[in-house]
Amino acid sequence: MALLINGFCLLTVTERTTKAKHIQFVSGVSVIVYWLSALLCDFIIFFASCCLVMVKKLTNISNTTRTVVRNSLLLFPNYNLAKCVSQYTTIYDVKILCTTLKKHPVHLNCSKANTEKNIYSLEEPMIGKYLIDMSTAGFIFLVLIFFWETTSWRLRTFLNQYIYFGIYKRYRKEIVSKELSGQSEDEDVQNERKRILEQPQELLDSIVLIKELIKIYFKCPAILAVKNISLAIQKGECFGLLGFNGAGKTTTFQILTGEASPTSGDVLIDGFSITKDILQVRSRIGYCPQFDALLEYMTAQEIMIMYARIWGVSEPQIKLYVNKWLNSLELESHADRLISTYSEGNKRRLSTAIALMGRSSVIFLDEPSTGMDPVARRLLWNIVTKTRESGKAIVITSHSMEECDALCTSLAIMVQGKFMCLGSPQHLKNKFGNIYILKVKVKTKDKLEDFKRFVTTTFPGSVLKHENQGILNYYIPSKDNRWGKVFGILEQAKEQFDLEDYSVSQITLEQVFLTFANPEKVSSDDENEVP
Repeated sequence: MALLINGFCLLTVTERTTKAKHIQFVSGVSVIVYWLSALLCDFIIFFASCCLVMVKKLTNISNTTRTVVRNSLLLFPNYNLAKCVSQYTTIYDVKILCTTLKKHPVHLNCSKANTEKNIYSLEEPMIGKYLIDMSTAGFIFLVLIFFWETTSWRLRTFLNQYIYFGIYKRYRKEIVSKELSGQSEDEDVQNERKRILEQPQELLDSIVLIKELIKIYFKCPAILAVKNISLAIQKGECFGLLGFNGAGKTTTFQILTGEASPTSGDVLIDGFSITKDILQVRSRIGYCPQFDALLEYMTAQEIMIMYARIWGVSEPQIKLYVNKWLNSLELESHADRLISTYSEGNKRRLSTAIALMGRSSVIFLDEPSTGMDPVARRLLWNIVTKTRESGKAIVITSHSMEECDALCTSLAIMVQGKFMCLGSPQHLKNKFGNIYILKVKVKTKDKLEDFKRFVTTTFPGSVLKHENQGILNYYIPSKDNRWGKVFGILEQAKEQFDLEDYSVSQITLEQVFLTFANPEKVSSDDENEVP
């Protein structure tokens, strides 16, 4: 029975470590419902086992019933066996006590004081007193759970913002002024912060509003994970957050979804503050974490039915609603299989479906396409695009520049907790992509050297990046070289130098990203890269 009691905590611990508990809270499950349902389930299982034990002890039952009860008890761990394993000392003390009592006269062991005690007495250490003590302890622990789940967020936020950060600012003035002041930022990043701080919230009309968000992990030494970022996201917008591992993307997501408390600043989701109205915020977001928060002992259909009920889908419509999402991500063939048997790609698809299927106004997707094959990735992109077009705001992180270019209406590149640039993909290409990529194929080798001299003379600063069997790849500065001018010059050179084919393209988003995120790597990669 002791092992059975220990098993009661297994599910709640698993849900916490896999973040399934957080996803349930985000989906709208209240703290009271979550813990009372867990208590009720544990009580029913324990009550059934106790009833079996009591029935086993009855004398006026048939042998058949006794056999059935005895076999049913095999489903539950034996209490005495568990005690023998866990409490050797107690058993030895009982053995010594029984041995001592045998040496005393019978009348001492059967005296009035020992035989007429009320075992349900509340005054002496009997069953009644122990029941009251256990009930009181259980009630106190239940209240503590409710208190911690409902007020710990505000308590952590208060300690972070007013105590820890206050002490940090006082003794680390140089770091605060250098790292958190917002100096030497890109012009677009500064303008966004200025717009958010100066304009009233009503004029911004944003569904996600981030105001000077800072996150510091107070360790030794302190880690500045997010450094004073400000951002406004509108309805129907897909915002991409790009950066290498350790850039602060996941920490930002944890704050936006109410998993971690900010050190300073605030976030407003649909007008509700994440530091003051966390319950209202959680009920308005959908979240696909970086690591799948799935209960692997369930099937895809079971877990999606569970979340559909949490979101308030009417019972007659649940099956149709779940099947629609299973079909949209092509999971219907896996619907009745345990999630533990899924591939990583299928788990990501299921996690994304759970985030998208709710009635939330903002959806956070942390690297949703990781582990997916190209076909599944394209399918996911179509679903995300349709969701955005329905009016929902989507915030996504990804390592795939192709994915962000296809999905995002605006994005930011994050490096060491800061926004290095901000704007639409095309805006970033135009602003930071100060080169064109020229690919040319020359028919005859006799014209090859003449064409190289022509490019060097016509486009000063151009660099030949690669040459192979008459195919030349050039980087041409875009300054003073507009598209029309470049194409006009190449059309004239096509006949002069016997060019078989040529193409001029803009720098890719990935090259812009590498320029900010890892300038040392891009310089070395350019030596070997063939655009």
